[in-house]
Amino acid sequence: MFASKIISVALSLFATSALAITPADVVNNINMLTEKSQALQAPAQSLTIVNGPLVVAGQGPFPQIITGFTDIVSTGSAALASMQGMEPIPAGTESDDVFDAFREFVRIHQQLLNILIGKAGLFQTVPFIGAPVAAVLRQIEAIVDTLAFALIDQVESRATDLQNQAGSLGMTVQTAIQQYEGLQLS
Repeated sequence: MFASKIISVALSLFATSALAITPADVVNNINMLTEKSQALQAPAQSLTIVNGPLVVAGQGPFPQIITGFTDIVSTGSAALASMQGMEPIPAGTESDDVFDAFREFVRIHQQLLNILIGKAGLFQTVPFIGAPVAAVLRQIEAIVDTLAFALIDQVESRATDLQNQAGSLGMTVQTAIQQYEGLQLS
């Protein structure tokens, strides 16, 4: 719900001031999301049973990961807003470039999510960690879904490929959410 409000506000703010965005700009925006996902892999990898619970005090890797995911949501919202009114991208090199960038984002983002999924088991005895992580993962899910739908609409020649990538990423995000939702107090 919160993520959809962010997206709506971002779209309305930028829709009126959006300049014509090019396919190269779309690729750059996706690459920026990829870089942000890549940068979160080291903090995710550093999660341990000792430093994970430090999230309560705003310390350890989890606050950095949560802040990083929030940044991805904001960046994704701005990227979506910039695409408003964009002409569809015809088949060819530019559409292939957009698809390739999205496929790389999916690959890197799935690596990050798989690290988090693997680390979730460490925190079975500290269930309070789950709620903030699950909440930010739901925001990620919303922005990734919205971005995928926008790309599918803009790049019809690669719609099936984009949809397959989005479906794969969606399943990984759902698994991560389920893992962290299960780490909450009953």
